[in-house]
Amino acid sequence: MSLSELLPTVSKLSHQDKLRLIHFLLLAVAKEEGCSLESAEDSDSENVLMNQLASTEAVIWSPLADHEAVQALSDLLVAAQEAANG
Repeated sequence: MSLSELLPTVSKLSHQDKLRLIHFLLLAVAKEEGCSLESAEDSDSENVLMNQLASTEAVIWSPLADHEAVQALSDLLVAAQEAANG
């Protein structure tokens, strides 16, 4: 079967089935290339990844939490206002 024959059928697939097809094709191509990719059906590896993501803390720096940065910004504002007024 050619690609032009497959495309109309693929376009009729549900979103989930299209994702499954992509996954299947990725694994098939990797296997042909001699690569070994773990199957997404391995729920243990998915759970490990989800647990890692859930336990990851995002640290976001803000000048509001840094007294020296707040003071430096304040000093710059004062200097800019003085320069504008003077």
